[in-house]
Amino acid sequence: MQRLVSKLLILMILPCSLIVSAQGVHAGDIRRFGAQFLNFDGTQQSTKSAPSSASAVPTGGTAIYDVNVIVPADVNTLQVTIAATGDLDQAANSMWLACLVDGAPCNSGTNSASNSPAGWVKVQELAASAQPETAADNNIHYSWCMPIHPKGGKDSLQHAVQLRMASGDGTDAVDIEQIHVFVDGAKVGGLNKANACTVGTP
Repeated sequence: MQRLVSKLLILMILPCSLIVSAQGVHAGDIRRFGAQFLNFDGTQQSTKSAPSSASAVPTGGTAIYDVNVIVPADVNTLQVTIAATGDLDQAANSMWLACLVDGAPCNSGTNSASNSPAGWVKVQELAASAQPETAADNNIHYSWCMPIHPKGGKDSLQHAVQLRMASGDGTDAVDIEQIHVFVDGAKVGGLNKANACTVGTP
């Protein structure tokens, strides 16, 4: 009888301890607010415009995706992912992508390896010897994170997500097609608050 009572007490206490632990960690499920596809109809999006930045905000290039998402107030981290195929009209050129949420760059840093304009990331660059045929499609996959919080006004839970594409040389076209874009979010808080889309340690 005593053993049975002990086991029942353990079963009662364990869920309580798990609840307390979860509250301290503030771990949130990943929730999806957008899952869309573009240019699966034989068309593609192209640009010859070069990447640039004004006040650390990505400018130049061409917008290839625009959407407004409604995000619950408890979500403080947004993740934007693109998966697509693309090509360079000139093999020695490069393709650049940028992500903005509510007009602010998802990543405002400068890529030290290629000295890119703030907020832009190079996703394709092939030398002529590596890509002898122009218009050869290659896979593109990239993801950004962005800290968010509710805004004021009646649209306080609405956030504008935009992806831009640019041509590295500003002369030759870069093309993208068969695009999937996913917009996800989660609450990262409590003991994990310092990890909510912040700069990590190499």
